[in-house]
Amino acid sequence: MEFLKEFGNLVRTNRKALDYSQEKLAEKVGISSRHIPNIEAGKCDMRLSLAVRLADCLNIDLNGLKVNAKCDENGN
Repeated sequence: MEFLKEFGNLVRTNRKALDYSQEKLAEKVGISSRHIPNIEAGKCDMRLSLAVRLADCLNIDLNGLKVNAKCDENGN
């Protein structure tokens, strides 16, 4: 959940810095504008492909984000 909140904050900050409305951003990445507020609030669990499209559109470096993944020795 920490990743989603951190990513959502970056989406909001970079969207505003680029002077994109939520509607314009949604159009650029091919999703409904209703999803953007949930993404920005960290409430939207999304596919990696959407996170990458958003990051590309908003110049966000995904490498710096912390992901708390818990796996056993089998990767589960």
